[in-house]
Amino acid sequence: MTIAKNNSQRFFMMITLVSLALVCFYVFQVVKLTESGYIKGERETTIKELKREVASLKVSVSKDRNLVNIEEKVLEEGFEKVSKLNYIIVPEASVASK
Repeated sequence: MTIAKNNSQRFFMMITLVSLALVCFYVFQVVKLTESGYIKGERETTIKELKREVASLKVSVSKDRNLVNIEEKVLEEGFEKVSKLNYIIVPEASVASK
């Protein structure tokens, strides 16, 4: 009977160790899966931010190009920079109204 008892004790001990190893492996896999999901979410957020920044930079570049084109047109047409503006002051009595 002692041999049978030893064999059954060994069997239950092995089952317990294998179960414990499988539980540890399961916990390790869950931690890795959670970590990879978190990293994926961070990268998606970074990608969205970079796409917004690229769109903003494209708009900025197009605005800069338009300003350069306007400055070139001004130089081609021979316009000069105005140093002083004189406004015409019209009295209210001379303005037509209904």
